[in-house]
Amino acid sequence: MTIKKGGLILKTKIILPILLIASVVLIAGFFALTPSYIQTNGDLKHFEDGDMSFDLPAAWTVYEYDDPIKTPFLSNNPKDIIINPANQSEYSYSNGTLNETGNSTILNTSATNATDVVIVQTEITKMDSLPNGTTIDNAYQSDSIYKLMEGTGNFQLNNQTTFDINGHTAHQFVYTVSYTVYQDTWIEANGHYYRVLSQAPTTVYDEAQSSFNVTLSSLKLK
Repeated sequence: MTIKKGGLILKTKIILPILLIASVVLIAGFFALTPSYIQTNGDLKHFEDGDMSFDLPAAWTVYEYDDPIKTPFLSNNPKDIIINPANQSEYSYSNGTLNETGNSTILNTSATNATDVVIVQTEITKMDSLPNGTTIDNAYQSDSIYKLMEGTGNFQLNNQTTFDINGHTAHQFVYTVSYTVYQDTWIEANGHYYRVLSQAPTTVYDEAQSSFNVTLSSLKLK
């Protein structure tokens, strides 16, 4: 019995390291085969998935797709993508007012209280059809904000225009709701509708707009 137990222990000691090595190899291979959605090139990042590609400032991020731990489990054809500054305090309030160390509108410091951070972001949504009751010429009216605020006087349509984005006609609506400006762009392509909705407080919109436009102007739909 002693000899048999000794042989069993020896086999176990051999098998366990082999299983451990095999597990490590499989895990490493899994992550190695994961698509690389984001590439950095100087002052810009480039994002590409199965539906689209676009650029964004190097200091910005595509939510979750910048995380190598999460990317293996993310869709190559997401219905919704959020793009925002990697540093959540890039656009922030300080003691209830907007400030900046060298500019009168923005506070740029990682010490900012998280509750003071304002929302500056772009969201790209893919849809199979337009919301009920709208056409692409008035698609912005499908937003819940419009439905809530249009009758209160707190909704103001600032500009409405159409232009070309890499071979597709874009319908853009810029509107202000209370103290937030929205750049709401709708595109029909390949049997789908894409909404590129950017937003920022009125006090920082002009500065954030250049970052919004980097993404919008470079957007390519497959």
